[in-house]
Amino acid sequence: MRLELFEIHDQPWFPDFLRREVLDALQMIFERTDTYRPIAGRLRDALDYAGTRSVLDLFSGAGGPWPSLMRLYESEGAPSIEVLLTDKFPAACNGNDGGTRSPKGMRFIPHPIDATEIPERFQGFRTIFSSFHHLNPAQALHFLQESARRGRGIGIFEVASRRAFTLASIFMVPVLDWLFAPFRRPFRCSRLVWTYAIPVVPLVLFSDGLISCLRSYSLADLRAMTTGVPTHDYEWQIGEERRVRLPLRVTYLIGYPKRSLATD
Repeated sequence: MRLELFEIHDQPWFPDFLRREVLDALQMIFERTDTYRPIAGRLRDALDYAGTRSVLDLFSGAGGPWPSLMRLYESEGAPSIEVLLTDKFPAACNGNDGGTRSPKGMRFIPHPIDATEIPERFQGFRTIFSSFHHLNPAQALHFLQESARRGRGIGIFEVASRRAFTLASIFMVPVLDWLFAPFRRPFRCSRLVWTYAIPVVPLVLFSDGLISCLRSYSLADLRAMTTGVPTHDYEWQIGEERRVRLPLRVTYLIGYPKRSLATD
């Protein structure tokens, strides 16, 4: 059963400088482990079907998996993609501070964008990585309904889940942070303080990681939610992908207008 809890780094009272450290650490983990590689092909196909190379990424944090995905697509010779990164707390984000250069075509909006109230001027295929669980059921349904009403393609991807293996794997997150922290660029002495001397960052990563799993939507939850979207012209794909020999799965919910002629 999904639990409606809150994550520490999501709270307005959590200092921006610590939120930035947490997001940087999460970004580095995504980059080094290539967490979302299993859904790269499925996402590329969805963009092709939706007829757009423009992406509006929500809850972007420090860039999420988009930097590594864009480099992968470029290496495969895929058409270039324009990705607009947005977040509710942009003061704590810079688009990509995980130690790698931002790919060409990726931009970060410096003012707050709430995923539940997206301005009309922001178009393109909407993506959410590792953050759909931040929306309560009513907000999540509204997001799907509003996106479908506007004819926007959607790609929602979550590695968090309530499975035993995923919950157990959260214990490795602080370890990865401790291993990667000295190699993140640009280097900051404060990062070492908040990672090793006063280990706020690894503790928040661990706590919020567990809570993310408990807040996550199951496949059954997502299927039930999409039945509440009143349109017959929208197509949904719901399922899981995983790497060979790795039990960690990525849940996906992809939606787009049927026979889309979108040119955003």
